Amino acid sequence: MRFHASHISTSIAGDYSQLMFKAERDTGASDSPYLLLQPQFETPGGGECYIETHDEAYRGHFRLCRIEFTPVKLSIELDRPTNNVIDVTFDITIADFRQASRVVKTIRPSKIP
Repeated sequence: MRFHASHISTSIAGDYSQLMFKAERDTGASDSPYLLLQPQFETPGGGECYIETHDEAYRGHFRLCRIEFTPVKLSIELDRPTNNVIDVTFDITIADFRQASRVVKTIRPSKIP
């Protein structure tokens, strides 16, 4: 799955954190591309995270093989044989990238590059 996000938001409160990428800001369209990432709270650092998207094939709790986060792209590889890559491109300020990186660090266990 691939799309370009025009809006990125982060939420961090205590143990709870999430990262949201949306193709369109505040649209009510159910088919508008989006990606929601949340770390697995019950087993932090265990390599699993909750993923929700506009595409039902990519919804659920998944073990990650790879997660790469740069100021222009998020790339995730899921540990399953099909529907296993999510790429989101975006434009983000350095301050917003640093904030979003805090959430990515809670998702990425030390053994995943």
